[in-house]
Amino acid sequence: MTLVNGHQQHTIDVLDRGLAYGDGLFETIAVIDGLLHHWGLHWQRLQNGSGRLMIELPDEDDLLDQINSEIKLTALQENNAERANGTVRDNGTVRDNGTVPVNSTRQILKLIISRGSGGRGYLFPTVQHPSVIIMLHPWPEREATDYEKGIHAVVCQTRLANQPALAGIKHLNRLEQVLARNELHSANEYQQDYQEGLMLSYSASKPLDSLVIEGISSNLFFVLNGLLCTPKIDNCGVLGTMREAVISLAPTSLTLKVQEGHYALQQLSRATEVFFTNSIYAILPVASITVNDSLQWCYTERTISNQLSAIINKKLKHPTQFN
Repeated sequence: MTLVNGHQQHTIDVLDRGLAYGDGLFETIAVIDGLLHHWGLHWQRLQNGSGRLMIELPDEDDLLDQINSEIKLTALQENNAERANGTVRDNGTVRDNGTVPVNSTRQILKLIISRGSGGRGYLFPTVQHPSVIIMLHPWPEREATDYEKGIHAVVCQTRLANQPALAGIKHLNRLEQVLARNELHSANEYQQDYQEGLMLSYSASKPLDSLVIEGISSNLFFVLNGLLCTPKIDNCGVLGTMREAVISLAPTSLTLKVQEGHYALQQLSRATEVFFTNSIYAILPVASITVNDSLQWCYTERTISNQLSAIINKKLKHPTQFN
C-alpha cells in the first residue's frame, strides 16, 4: 500500500527534489499489532532532520491520522482477502468504533518526506510544497539462528564520508550504504556468510586506525572494560531510534553505563561482546567480525545483549535469549 500526498497512488512528480537530489528524509518504522513502535523517537529524528535541511514537516496529528488510516485500510483488505479465501479469523471484522483488529501482525512502515517539486538547480524553491509518501511493506523474516547464534559481519571497503552537517539525520541520499550493501552481496556470492557489514569513517590511514561508525543498516554496540560502548555520531552515520532506546534503557533498567566515543577498529579486537541494533530487527548479536582475509575476531559472550533483548526484542516479537 502506498499513499502519496494523501492519495492512493504509486507515482510522483519527476521534478521532485527527493528523486533529483536526495533532498529529503525517511523513517523505517516497525508496526506491531497495528501500533507504531517508538514513534516518539522517529518523530524526534524527523524534527531534527527537517530543521537541518529546512524542510517543513506536516502537522504530527494529521500525519498520524494518514498513517493510521493506511494501516487500518491494509488490515481491512487483508481480512477481506482471508474472508474470500475462507480463512478469515473469528475477529476479522471491523469493530463498531471503526478500528480494524490486527492479530499479532508485524509490518514495516516507510515514511518519506521530501522538499517536493522544484525546478532545475540546487537552490531551494521559493515556495516549497513537501511531498509525503507513506508505504506499508511485509515484515522481513530472519533466520532464528541469526539471533540464537549471532551473525557474521565483515568490514566494508566502502567508507563513510565525514559531513557534520548531515551526521545523525536519515536523509534520502544513501549511496554509501547502497555500495556497501552490494559489496556485502558480492562477498556472499563467494560462499561467504556475512549478514551485516561494518562501516568505517573515511581515513587515509591504515584500516585498523580508522574509526568504526555503524553497520550498513544498523548501529553498533560493544562491551569493553565493563562499559557498553557505541560510536559517537558527530561526523557521519545515523542516530538510530533503537540506538537511542538502548542508550536510555541501559542505565535505568540495567544500571549499565553507556559510553559514546570515537573508537578505532582495532579496539573491537578487545571487546567481549558485540551487537547491532536496528528499528526492525532490534538487537542482533555478533558472532564474528572479519577484518580481512587473514584476520577475524570472534565473540561468544551474550550477557548484556540478553539483558537488553529481554525487554527490547520481546516487544518486537524477536528471540530474546542468545547462546
